[in-house]
Amino acid sequence: MGGHNGVMEDRFSGEFVRIYSTSSLTDGYLARGRLESEGIPVMLKGEGEGPYRMGPTHLWVPSEFEVQARMILQEIREGSMRLPAEQDLTADTEWSEAETGPSVD
Repeated sequence: MGGHNGVMEDRFSGEFVRIYSTSSLTDGYLARGRLESEGIPVMLKGEGEGPYRMGPTHLWVPSEFEVQARMILQEIREGSMRLPAEQDLTADTEWSEAETGPSVD
């Protein structure tokens, strides 16, 4: 569903809204990933796209997703995102591979 650096599906209005700007390329990619995981198509633009990966990064979403995207980003800023009570991250993690990566047989 998500776009990658400008490629969006035709079913949206065509109007985009800048919802996030950062000087950190890493923060931009993390925010994009979080929004895409919620089904929000994101276009990442800015100086961070070039071969030297420096400068500001901006996230744009179709205007239909503006409110939802801003709410998700606000939850991240406030640290108010919570896991469901039944989800245990420690149970979902293979700790033997955490430092070394998966074994290759």
